[in-house]
Amino acid sequence: MAKFIIFVSGLLASGKTTFSEYLSNGLGVLLINKDYVKEVLCETIGFNNREENLKLSDATHQLMRHITESSMRVCLPIILESNFNPGDAKYFRNEIQKYGYTPITMMLTGDKKVLYQRFIKRWEKRHPAHKSFPLPTWEEFNTQPDNGWERFDVGGEKITVNTTNFENICYDDIVGKVKKLINQ
Repeated sequence: MAKFIIFVSGLLASGKTTFSEYLSNGLGVLLINKDYVKEVLCETIGFNNREENLKLSDATHQLMRHITESSMRVCLPIILESNFNPGDAKYFRNEIQKYGYTPITMMLTGDKKVLYQRFIKRWEKRHPAHKSFPLPTWEEFNTQPDNGWERFDVGGEKITVNTTNFENICYDDIVGKVKKLINQ
């Protein structure tokens, strides 16, 4: 069995969760979704303010790291979905090297004005775990980095998917490309 880890990251409202679920189903690989883990923690433990919510975010990242390392230890492939940061990259680079895994990073991006409209549209339906801060203004939303490669680089192949218009994306082609990378 190929030892690979796929990271799905990108801008807010770029479709990371939907894409990672599709990829997981297409490959038959375990998916750890940051938002889902945090929602379970929030429903189980609860929070009263932004500070407590941030602690749950930290616990979420720690759980993701633990599950990842446990999976790697027994040579299972894994998909992780989150807004990763440079600290995550350093940690995962070490684990990738330690366990001899092949990393693939999927970076979802798009026109920020379109993504902001998606973000606003889904805001009311979002789980409370993701709303411990006020709805960001366009100016605040627009301060997201345009390109996540500088923020999160674990080596390996990097595939950028522009999700401005979901109708223009052929998910099956992307899954096929990932399968080819895995089988090289």
